[in-house]
Amino acid sequence: MPHTHAHSKAEACHEALEEFEATHHHAPDAHEKAALISKTIREWEHEEVDATHTPDGQPS
Repeated sequence: MPHTHAHSKAEACHEALEEFEATHHHAPDAHEKAALISKTIREWEHEEVDATHTPDGQPS
């Protein structure tokens, strides 16, 4: 998933599902979707933490 830093988890998940369908030429099955959503949320939350902290690791 490209790191576009979507404004919300929902937006990030929507983008990830669209990208999956474009790349794989089919909608994800239940297991693929669950894994994709889980990974997307984890990455989005990590990016959100990075965006709210300064380079020295302190909250901004």
